[in-house]
Amino acid sequence: MSIDTVSALPPYTTTAFEKKAPAILQLVPHFDGGGAARLALEYGAAIQAAGGQTWIGYEQAAASTHELSRFGIRGIEMKLASRNPLTGFNVARRVARFAAESKIDIIHAQSASLAVIGHAAAKRAGCRLVTTFHDGPGSVAALSKRARQAFLESDLVITLSHVTADEIARALPALASRLSVVPFGIDLTRFDPGQVTAPRVVQLANQWRVPDDIPVIMAPATFQRGKGHSLLLEALAQIRDLDLRCILVGPDPDGGVYRKQLEREVAAHQLQDRVLIAEDVRDMPAALMLADLIVAPYLEPATYNRVLIEAQALGRPVVASDFPAAREVLDGSSMAWLTAPGDAQSLGWAIRDALALPLDEREARTPQVIENLRPRADRDVMAAQVLSLYNSLLMDAHQAA
Repeated sequence: MSIDTVSALPPYTTTAFEKKAPAILQLVPHFDGGGAARLALEYGAAIQAAGGQTWIGYEQAAASTHELSRFGIRGIEMKLASRNPLTGFNVARRVARFAAESKIDIIHAQSASLAVIGHAAAKRAGCRLVTTFHDGPGSVAALSKRARQAFLESDLVITLSHVTADEIARALPALASRLSVVPFGIDLTRFDPGQVTAPRVVQLANQWRVPDDIPVIMAPATFQRGKGHSLLLEALAQIRDLDLRCILVGPDPDGGVYRKQLEREVAAHQLQDRVLIAEDVRDMPAALMLADLIVAPYLEPATYNRVLIEAQALGRPVVASDFPAAREVLDGSSMAWLTAPGDAQSLGWAIRDALALPLDEREARTPQVIENLRPRADRDVMAAQVLSLYNSLLMDAHQAA
């Protein structure tokens, strides 16, 4: 999705932040609609509200950066992507120089790929190092030797899933005492069905020419192969007896190459009258409210499953691939169907079953879905947790000095 508007955060104040306003440099691969960029923006807004300073360094911006200036966050284009050790050394040296000149207290690498650079830069500049593991539990074993070392020497490692944290603790036992779980949180005032007005939903329905009398299923996801768009099309081809409209919506990180492939697949399955491949949308709450069913047929596990969180916050039924992190996010929901990853037939049957739920029953279950999610997916709680962790690191540094 595009970088959503972040509403103002309440001012968080702690003893350590009052003593010394922290300076945090967050590193993200790209400032786009991905989870790393989203988290960096949320954390940065909270730090600024607490009286600190935030810089976000990124390889390139694939989304508007106006939200950065709105919250006083400074965005910096840095050449961060490199698989060459020599080039990576030069990148780390530049990041370290910037950190030293800007008096950065903590470097926070928001991906495993940047952990190595963040580690080298923090060590050179004398900063504390925080790393976030965004990938699913299955990706822990695939970490390179250098990435493992970077995580092992981090002052703090954050993951968004208890399942992933358990896997990291098993693979890297020395990290157990420095591992924290901070579940992904969203702005629950924005993703609140009571705040999504009918005209906003109608506007999107007209824009996408959605008929009034047939159910709508939606797959909100970045247009990447791992998100399972092709699998969904295959499943839809197997349930032609169901009258429905499917909307695929999300950003194009590859400039539209994969989108064009999907258009060819839609034609090959003869689904032109059932599937719309839409442009990305900023008003995601209205888009989700337009849908009768949200589908996340991922082929690869994701650790934060943002779309599953946003859908539940609005009380929408969800069909998702049965990965451990998805199971964790959907735990307790009365309108969630989990399917075998990569299995088009299983996905088709789950869609059929979900759409068979009577409207009055769906409406009766909606409050339970919302209340089940809210206590564990609050953006403000997430921000407060991260600030507390930063605070602890700064207190430790102060006491050690």
